[in-house]
Amino acid sequence: MLESTFSSARSWSPTLALGLVAALAASPVAHAVGGDDADEAVVDQFHPDKGDGKAPLYGGRAIVHVPSLPENMCYPIENSAVTRRFLYETHETLLLQDWWSHEYVPDAAASWVEEDLVVLKPDAPAIEGEIAAQVVRRGEGETGLREVRAVYGSITDAGANWTISPMSKGSSIAGPVQVPKGAVERVERGTVFTVSLREGVRWQPSLVYSTEQAAKFGEQFLDSDDVYYSWSIYRNPEVNCDEKRFQFEKISACEVVDELTVRFFYEKQYAYALESIGTSLTLLPSHIYNLLDVQCPDHDAGASLSKQAEHLNKNPHNKLWVGLGPYQVTEWTQQYVEAKRFVDADGKPAYFDAATRPGYFDTIRWRYIDNDEAAMNALLNGEVDFFERVKSEDYFNGRATSESFSEDFYKGFFYLGAYGYTGWNLYRPQVKDIAVRKAIAMAFDFQTYLATQYNGLARQITGPVPYQSEGYPRDMPALPYDPDGALDLLEEAGWYDRDGNGIADKDGVELEIEFLYPSGNDASKLFGIALQSAVEDLGIKINLASLEWATFLERIKSREFDACNLAWVPPLESDPEQLWHSKWGARDKKSSNNSGVMDPKVDAMIEGIQAEIDRETRMGLWREFHRYIYQDIQPYMFMYNVPRKFGASLKVRGIRHSAIDPGYVIRDWYFVDPSVKGTRSSLEK
Repeated sequence: MLESTFSSARSWSPTLALGLVAALAASPVAHAVGGDDADEAVVDQFHPDKGDGKAPLYGGRAIVHVPSLPENMCYPIENSAVTRRFLYETHETLLLQDWWSHEYVPDAAASWVEEDLVVLKPDAPAIEGEIAAQVVRRGEGETGLREVRAVYGSITDAGANWTISPMSKGSSIAGPVQVPKGAVERVERGTVFTVSLREGVRWQPSLVYSTEQAAKFGEQFLDSDDVYYSWSIYRNPEVNCDEKRFQFEKISACEVVDELTVRFFYEKQYAYALESIGTSLTLLPSHIYNLLDVQCPDHDAGASLSKQAEHLNKNPHNKLWVGLGPYQVTEWTQQYVEAKRFVDADGKPAYFDAATRPGYFDTIRWRYIDNDEAAMNALLNGEVDFFERVKSEDYFNGRATSESFSEDFYKGFFYLGAYGYTGWNLYRPQVKDIAVRKAIAMAFDFQTYLATQYNGLARQITGPVPYQSEGYPRDMPALPYDPDGALDLLEEAGWYDRDGNGIADKDGVELEIEFLYPSGNDASKLFGIALQSAVEDLGIKINLASLEWATFLERIKSREFDACNLAWVPPLESDPEQLWHSKWGARDKKSSNNSGVMDPKVDAMIEGIQAEIDRETRMGLWREFHRYIYQDIQPYMFMYNVPRKFGASLKVRGIRHSAIDPGYVIRDWYFVDPSVKGTRSSLEK
């Protein structure tokens, strides 16, 4: 079988999506054919661009394996890559990052206009069309919001003046305005976004409310109130969205222009502004979640922020999701999540873009199996149609190479920007000392482990920037494999065995470290065992602890761990604030800064990246940031960028691979065998 990859690692756009998954060490796979710099995609034999003469059929049910089951579908409060993957098929965002071109295109939005903001000096004379824009206070000791005088539009240099021309619907200025440069405090480029929504974008019906309750709001369509509410939740400190809040704090104001037009203001230039409102803003139905909405069956005009937050945090619709996509979640059990085609009362597709992106299957079931061996058996037994965590021994020399396998299945592999890591809790005294963290990395033989566990074809990584990104410093070497040097490093820092029990200690703290990993993740376990052996001679004791995913994740979020084995699934560029900024590293923050990194230099570097809108310059800042994180902080034991190996039923066609997580689009898949139950030649039954 030919092996799958995606083309050109050079063509991409940034996005803010970031999700947490069980460590990718759990899916060791070979390097894609063609090498790191291959621009030409190698495709599997059923790639739609090759064609095999069989027309796609509509209908049927596809079963896709997932290694963990998130708490719910409400992405603002559930920072799970699996949640995001569910939403790709069941929901829409204002914009879509096209899977293949990687350009941003309209989705639930029909169009958008980007404008600049001219901030006036407080004592400037009155300017026609000026607004009082709210901005977040950033000064030392300041909190809350303040207002500034500003004008927005298209800005051109007219000598002594700035000429500001209106571009967007409902602009505060009716025509070009001349603003003396002496009256201007600063110019912020690309900070005002006016979004026009599509007409007829229908919300799926509630499967939670009774018929009588649902009758209160009837059929609902996406409007500006929904968008405004979706943004406003991040201003409520009681909503459990700290892992996402940072993206939307930078939006200083949101204005409802009319029923289908909404305007966002950013306080200053932000490299990821379009992506944050376009693809990271999870659209929520106001009539379901907003207690202040008179159409909400649970309407409470006097609801406190705390009560509003509780209504969102614990809403039953977080599982039985009310979305905008072609599929609606109809069932959520401990074993699977199932979504069926969204249809109207007459059984016709009700998805607003059914003419171009309807999805072929009638039903998608995500089957939860937390044990990779059991999941592989489920594939071979026909219980799942797609499994992307095939072990190396099966893929290269075992069950996936047999003649019986090729009769019913095919296999392939692909790269994403994901990387596995072992995260250190910098609040724990055992690993607070960077000498300990560096010594552990130096004691582990990465190259031998790569050769034995990954057929030598995964990539060791040296920091948080995805390997495929231009922001990754390829010229920076990893820490050397040097057990003797690691021991010297520890002893110089005062870590050695004082009481003769075989464990190094300092200031009454012994180097005994609990290593958490998700249950069923065999490769995480194997890595943990290898790490135990590697550091034993240093006087470091590693205790392995396997936990069910939900418990594991709660321990990580609460920083109740010493070390954890996980993976991030970032795009090729995303805002680093959520992972590394001090404001999210405090003990009381349940953020993505799980390690508790608190470094002023890191904060300054992040803010520089955020403000730099020139891409080439920003890539240079990323390379500096990557080096500093790896060389001067070492908050993670950075591990490998591992390709995904998959096995798929021969009945499923149309699989191709994108650089965007999860690397495929289920709604593009289809059956070609008419014997598959429920299949037909047309979309409508």
